[in-house]
Amino acid sequence: MPLQELAHGPNPARDDVQQTDFCYDVVPRYVCNNWQEIAAAQGPGAYPFDVIVIGAGMFGGYCAEKLYRSGGSAAFRILLLDAGGFLLQSHIQNLPQQLGGSVGGPSYLRARDDVSGAQNVIWGMPWISNELFPGLAYCVGGRSLFWGGWSPPLTPDDLKKWPKDAVTYLNGATGYASTAGEIGTAVTTDFIKQTALFNALLGRITGALPLSGITEAGEAPLAVVGSAPRSGLFAFDKFSSAPFMMDAIRNDVALNGGGGDSRRRMFLVPRAQVHRLNTTGNRVTSIDISVAGVRQPLSVAPGCSVILANGTIEATRLALESLGIGSQQFGSPRVGNLMGHLRSNITVRVKRTALGLGAPTDLETTALIVRGSALGRRFHHQITAADVVGPNPESAMWSMVPDIDMIDKLLANQDPNWVSITLRGIGEMEDQPAVANIDPAKSWIDLSQETDQWGMRRAYVNLVTTQNDRNLWQAMDNSAFDLALVIAGNNPADIEYWNAPTGQWQSARPQADASGRGFWQDRLGTTHHEAGTLFMGSPGTSITDTNGKFHGKDNVYVAGPAVFPSLGSANPSLTALSLARRTANAIVASATPKPAAGFAPLSLSPSDWQMVKQPNSPAAMIHYGSVLETSGWYGLYWYIKEQFSNFILSLQWRISQREENSGVYIRIPPPNVPNPLQAADAQGHEIQIDQRGFDSVTGTEGHALKVAGAIYDLQAPSASTQVQIGAWNEFVIEANGPRIKVTLNGNLVNDYQSSRQQTGYIALQAHDFLSRTQFRNLWIKKLP
Repeated sequence: MPLQELAHGPNPARDDVQQTDFCYDVVPRYVCNNWQEIAAAQGPGAYPFDVIVIGAGMFGGYCAEKLYRSGGSAAFRILLLDAGGFLLQSHIQNLPQQLGGSVGGPSYLRARDDVSGAQNVIWGMPWISNELFPGLAYCVGGRSLFWGGWSPPLTPDDLKKWPKDAVTYLNGATGYASTAGEIGTAVTTDFIKQTALFNALLGRITGALPLSGITEAGEAPLAVVGSAPRSGLFAFDKFSSAPFMMDAIRNDVALNGGGGDSRRRMFLVPRAQVHRLNTTGNRVTSIDISVAGVRQPLSVAPGCSVILANGTIEATRLALESLGIGSQQFGSPRVGNLMGHLRSNITVRVKRTALGLGAPTDLETTALIVRGSALGRRFHHQITAADVVGPNPESAMWSMVPDIDMIDKLLANQDPNWVSITLRGIGEMEDQPAVANIDPAKSWIDLSQETDQWGMRRAYVNLVTTQNDRNLWQAMDNSAFDLALVIAGNNPADIEYWNAPTGQWQSARPQADASGRGFWQDRLGTTHHEAGTLFMGSPGTSITDTNGKFHGKDNVYVAGPAVFPSLGSANPSLTALSLARRTANAIVASATPKPAAGFAPLSLSPSDWQMVKQPNSPAAMIHYGSVLETSGWYGLYWYIKEQFSNFILSLQWRISQREENSGVYIRIPPPNVPNPLQAADAQGHEIQIDQRGFDSVTGTEGHALKVAGAIYDLQAPSASTQVQIGAWNEFVIEANGPRIKVTLNGNLVNDYQSSRQQTGYIALQAHDFLSRTQFRNLWIKKLP
């Protein structure tokens, strides 16, 4: 629908692109939709959405793109909702000099919303907590526009508490391997060059292992595609879900946009805040939503799936508010198993001579990962190193530098004597995978009594360390200090430690305070790695299954680290992206079940079908893959591969509006007889699809011999055959000798004794321009 000018007035925006004082709003307009367009996409002649994804961040955006690609054969329609607006079209570090100013994080950490509202344009704080958090990035792409890019897989030890089928999937070809190839971690050295510094560090570390629980070291698994994945293709740099969404949406516009919004398959609505899911029985049937501040309901059609992908904490809030999950032991529903990561940042500088290095001759910025364990738990260190003056070895690592003169300046400013090294420790928090008797002394989420601006209860987040966590944290930090000294050749004279509170290097190793805390340890809420509250597993002992679907619910899923049974030490992104793709594939697979015993699918190869049209008719059958859709008028789509005598034909069909007309023909002559369309009507049998019972000769409705379920013009159905517009229906047509039985959605609606021929072909009818009837799951069972 046309957008208005941003300036006050009744005029539409020029070229449907709004303008500010600084820019044309081109990319957001070409990617996003307003609510009027969603209404048009759901109007007469359109099919309902098959999936609604709540949250267009790292995991929701990725999952939606996978649903669009893998759901193409099933003609899936996807609606993607995000509470924020469009901000950037790629990761912020893919822009020159990290263009974007301060939008990469909030001004300060918060335990609740305050009078500052959204900070630095997009950072909002929707929950209340005992801990300080940066909050959520309210924008399309979410935190995927800003994340660090470290993407190691979970190790076998990390996965010991996970369901076996999930572990098998992750370690298979369609799990970690596929995701790593897609986001750039499969080939790590295309971004981090193996300089003399890299080789010196890796050699020094591996030569000292095992050390203080550390057992392995290697290249950093960074989600950066630094070289072309195939000949003729561009590299796309640091991964974000935003380009994935954008590419899918623009592909949809190119392929399906010519038919208007009713024909398109993927939509993205920004500034759409979801408040509550409403259920009937075990299904989500509607969603309470505010779009651009206006509150309204969104219907969820039968067969539509809903995916919660708006972050672990907000997805948990929706589940507690709407789905009846959570222990009631404290009055308000509560879930446990909330986990984050224990994180430390220890920075040292080591003399280049201690590593056997001379003055740098290249821009030396490198990264490695080392893994270890202590006290039965896992940790790893992300090591970044560079020849920079100062304590930040990442200062040049995550920057696009388009000017060759700038590169020369960076090289000239390198420190000839020292290498700055940061060891970022990541340790796993203790899990609590229980659905009842939640331990109040551990980490959990429930609903507070405080409400937000829409009158919805906010989540309360209790994120705390246990004694076991604190012991692991201390052991992890000690291993980092020990490793740093090893890198310096075990010579204290060749290493200095950065003291952040004083802003100075010091020769003495920093010491933790009496409580075991050190200035190098981050706050629990700052990692963006919240996980576990909607953990997967078996019914009765978990909240979701291994496809992310809530137990006891027919159509609601969750995508993201919320489903992790335990966290491990690895950053959650690679694992959660892999599981999001599994969720998408499971939803698509549910629309294309395998044939029942004894049935075989009809071939969907276009070469096995033939459209026979009336003169000058544009009749066609669109092949989406597993779904066929009628187009134009008038013709019969003959299945020419085989004739059938006695059989049971099972198929599903749906209509996009009441006025549609179609039918299923059986036992008709071949398409090469004289006047084949007339011969099909005179000698075969049409099982009608028409809600109105419309007579095209008289232009009137209500003719029983022409309504859905009728054997057209031969016998009316014996029961009502009205169906819900947009919903899939099932015909089971049994032809055995002269007897033809028609079952609609499990109910016998016609039982007819025919005197017509008992052998022939099957065909589907394309009736008129108003009709876009869809068919799927065409299965046949031959009878003696």
